[in-house]
Formats: sequence, structure tokens, C-alpha cells
Amino acid sequence: MTVFLLLLHFAVILFVVIGFPVALITNHRRFRLIHAGVLAFITLLMILRIPCPLTVLEEGSTGESYEGSFLATWLNRIIYVEWFTPQSVFIIDMVFAVLVFSSFWWWPLKRKSSGEDKITSEK
Repeated sequence: MTVFLLLLHFAVILFVVIGFPVALITNHRRFRLIHAGVLAFITLLMILRIPCPLTVLEEGSTGESYEGSFLATWLNRIIYVEWFTPQSVFIIDMVFAVLVFSSFWWWPLKRKSSGEDKITSEK
């Protein structure tokens, strides 16, 4: 269970980080909106100082707790960066969120194609 949660957590992180350039390249409407929604949820948790639900589940399944955030703890363990604190994770998240959300202005969503409109109207 712990390995599954850890892999899921890393998958979410990879989706948020790698999903941004993928979203810009493909400019797929639904993908970009889901990506922005996930990032907005993560940023809201950080602003409200609510622990990530995946971190809470991992802590419960292992009996360990992380000092600071999950990301800072595991990145410290993986690449041994001493200055990577929860505050720096918050700053990086905020800068990244501004970049992603501003991309909707400087790289607008594709308009719905006529095929998408037909599918939507048939439902």
C-alpha cells in the first residue's frame, strides 16, 4: 500500500510538472483545464496550510511523519539539497502556478471544434 501511495504521489507531481509543457504543446482543452485544476487544488492546500491528502495517507500507512512537506522531504533524500525547505517549495509552487495560469492568457485554449460541439449537443 505504501509503495502504491508513493508512486501515486510521484505520478501527481510528474503530471503537474511535466503536464505544463505537454499542455502547451498539445493545447488540448480538457487536459489543460484538468492540469490547471490539479495545480489550483495543490496551491490552495499550500496557502491554507492543509497537508496534502496523499502525504497524510502515506504517514498513516508507514507511521512516519515528514518534516515539512512531502516534496521537500523526498527531494532532500534523493538529491541531498540542504536549502530545499518547505518555504522554497511554496515559493516554487506559487511561481509555477502564476506561470501556468498566465499561460491561459498568452497561449489561449483552442476553440472547440465542430466535432466536439456535436458530441456535446447529442448528450
